[in-house]
Amino acid sequence: MAVNCLALDYDGTVSPMGVPRRESRVPEKTYRVLQEIGCLIPVVIVTTKDLSFVTKRTRFAYAWSGVSGLERKIGDTIARRGGYQRRLRNVSSAIEYAKSHITDAGVEIEEKRDVHKRPIAFCIDWRRARNVLAAIKDIDETADYCKLLGLKLIRYGCQPFFDVYPVPVDKGVALKDVLEELRLKRGILYVGDSEADNPAFEVSDLGVGVIHERICRQKLICDYFVRFEDVSSFLSKLLANGLLFDSAFSMIRPNLEEMGEDA
Repeated sequence: MAVNCLALDYDGTVSPMGVPRRESRVPEKTYRVLQEIGCLIPVVIVTTKDLSFVTKRTRFAYAWSGVSGLERKIGDTIARRGGYQRRLRNVSSAIEYAKSHITDAGVEIEEKRDVHKRPIAFCIDWRRARNVLAAIKDIDETADYCKLLGLKLIRYGCQPFFDVYPVPVDKGVALKDVLEELRLKRGILYVGDSEADNPAFEVSDLGVGVIHERICRQKLICDYFVRFEDVSSFLSKLLANGLLFDSAFSMIRPNLEEMGEDA
């Protein structure tokens, strides 16, 4: 398949998992090859991160869909999804509740803000909790409070973090909105690493799932798998092959479960 657009998740796909937010970066080798690809075709980032965080870390991209589609930026134009603004007071209330009820200093509450600096969603991450059992109790109470406010929780398999949104979100819809504005219909390659990326895999022509060692395996409906440490090699091979995807690339393997075979 000729790749006409490369769409990517951020966390765990082109940036490493398990690092503090302030240290999150795209590895240099991956960044360089994405810069080269971005000179030839549109590179799109579809992420749970907000635009202020992700755009400065992925300057190789032409378009971004931030906070799972609540905001997007194409070139210099920023657009917002309608219908969620009336829930922002509830989001702020939930953030204040989380800050006052989760006492473990190792739990990170990441606010996701729009271009006007208003919190529109947030993430609770307990990967570095000092007392995991006590932290989970506080986190579960916070999750219940969010549900009482009518907010939407997105969990990622057995990962020790979840996101809270004012309205339901869908990365497939987020990607489709960007592709429509770019007038791209064919040759879409999407690369992601979690079940939240499944809707984006579905609207793409080809999906490559990124897998990690020492974490739980999630069910991805992608066509192929690549290990995180091989992402830069995969992208380099794609570039060297004239942006023609080839199932014979040595660093990828087919998703046999998605093909209906025994893995």
